[in-house]
Amino acid sequence: MNALFPSTLSLIIMLAAGAWAVPGAAMNSRVLPLRIACVGDSITWGYHVPHRLINAYPVVLQRLVGPAYVVRGFGHSGATALRHPTWNVSYWNVPEFKQATAFKPHVVIVMLGTNDSNHGNLAVMRRYFSRDFTALIRHFQKLSTHPKVFICLPPSLGDGTITGPQEAVPKTGVAPRIVAVARRLHLPLINLLYAMGGRWKLFNADHIHPNIQGQRVLAQVVDHALVKAGVVVERTQQ
Repeated sequence: MNALFPSTLSLIIMLAAGAWAVPGAAMNSRVLPLRIACVGDSITWGYHVPHRLINAYPVVLQRLVGPAYVVRGFGHSGATALRHPTWNVSYWNVPEFKQATAFKPHVVIVMLGTNDSNHGNLAVMRRYFSRDFTALIRHFQKLSTHPKVFICLPPSLGDGTITGPQEAVPKTGVAPRIVAVARRLHLPLINLLYAMGGRWKLFNADHIHPNIQGQRVLAQVVDHALVKAGVVVERTQQ
């Protein structure tokens, strides 16, 4: 992770104005082990990652945070935040949505938008993405555990933003809508698009799905965001 830190941290991890921080909360024995749900699509699932059950980013994240936390991946290939996508399947309608809900997480990492940005979904995305993405976030916020939600800008997007190195936040497509939702809900944003966009050695040949090295970078950036927010205790303090 030395290639990413510390020079780009301020752009990669953005805590929205008014965002919460819970220093020491992870040390509270009443909430240990802290349950962390990784909600997403095929990137979270580990598509095209050899031995994904040990190399997908949620599994790598589990190794990084240690045994005081329980990390589970709830990725579904082809999933969208849109309730009624023209192409692909809505996360609202897949088994992982119910599984993530039943998990009763204390922390939710949401990484959706790549399939919403597919050209087949652009018309419905422009009209409904912000509404549906907000509703999905609200769903998890309303769980009995009142989880802390982190919103990710995915490392690759299909609406023209997978063709090369990116500015911090593209001005069109899904990306600015994700950022706007994070700001409106005062939630921390993890900018994986800026961390990884255009760094093709971190991706498979499709330039969409991270390879093993890319999955490690995903986990490292997410882990750092959790530490920065005080949700996960730095390993030197454990």
